[in-house]
Amino acid sequence: MPRVLGSRRLAARSVVLLVAVAVSLIVAACGSSSSGNGSSSSGGLSAADKAGLTKAEALLTKYEQRPTQITSTVKISKPVPKGKTMYWIACGATPECTQEGAIATQAGDVLGWKTVVLNNDGSTQQWKSDFNQVVHAKPAAVLYTAIPQALFASEVPALKQNGTFIDACCITDLPGATTGIGYAIDVPSQVGPVGGAQAAFVAADSKDTGDSLIVNLPAYQILSTAVTDYKSAEKSYCPTCKVSELDIALANIANATTTITSYLRAHPQIHYVVATTDGLTIGLPAALKAAGLRDVKIVGQGATPTNIQYLHSGQEAFDVAFPYYEALWSMVTAAAQNAAGVAVTPSTAPPLWLLTPQNAPPTTNSAFPVVSDYKSQYEALWGVGG
Repeated sequence: MPRVLGSRRLAARSVVLLVAVAVSLIVAACGSSSSGNGSSSSGGLSAADKAGLTKAEALLTKYEQRPTQITSTVKISKPVPKGKTMYWIACGATPECTQEGAIATQAGDVLGWKTVVLNNDGSTQQWKSDFNQVVHAKPAAVLYTAIPQALFASEVPALKQNGTFIDACCITDLPGATTGIGYAIDVPSQVGPVGGAQAAFVAADSKDTGDSLIVNLPAYQILSTAVTDYKSAEKSYCPTCKVSELDIALANIANATTTITSYLRAHPQIHYVVATTDGLTIGLPAALKAAGLRDVKIVGQGATPTNIQYLHSGQEAFDVAFPYYEALWSMVTAAAQNAAGVAVTPSTAPPLWLLTPQNAPPTTNSAFPVVSDYKSQYEALWGVGG
């Protein structure tokens, strides 16, 4: 917690003045070696904590710089046919899910493709219905995020017979003949750095003294992977920091802020709320303030426009930018490769960008790219554009 030094009146006698100055210097020195919500300086840490803190600070320094290159690098060697249709199935009604269809549509427009966006409430019933609709429509590709393959496994044979390429992001299922999935990005082997970066911030900001609560939306399997990644990284960066977990049901997401603040009131030693997805943090700053929890910091993932506002206003301490454009345009790259009749290149992890109040991009009404000139870089891969 911030240290506040009281003012001191000048004493008449020099001995009193000297004592006062000495005390002030000692307290100031202690305060200058501690940050965040930690109550002790790094000097009192164990060797393991000191080593972890050094690693955490190095990671933050590296990835707070905005990336300049997309991670997809393979050019499509044959012309991509125009006039194809692809379907986008939304993962639900959260802010993260609802903005993805527009991004996929922009990519399709560059290719001269039609994109049909199927929005839904994130229920298994509506997901199933959407995949049935795709089977009947017989498009060139179906793209989706965070939907378990088991839900539409019975539709896979028909999709394959129709020549519909199955293209995914943010799933725990693996591409291949068993699942029928032709491409997947942001899979478990690639998302570890996200939870790791959140853990690094908590460790560095608290000087390895901060306990945290990680809040999850387990309806999306990939987010539970993020919980595992966060806990594992925190053991490395801050062996003595304690991590608590809180699950929020998708049906109860509207009450997430109430649930979180209630938990924090019951556990006052926790000073960091870590979200596996920023849909859980919308409205949280106001809820924390209303609950009198003024020394709790929010650590997010997948920054929505609202979260960017929170960062700029100091209501959120840290966020991991989700590479909406880089992940989704890589998915469209795979669909284009398939349509062109060339081998589909396996995915690579999208670029990582860590956001603070100091480096957050300007507030917009929609998602933002991690790489500023992503569009021209993808056009070069696709052989289209200027």
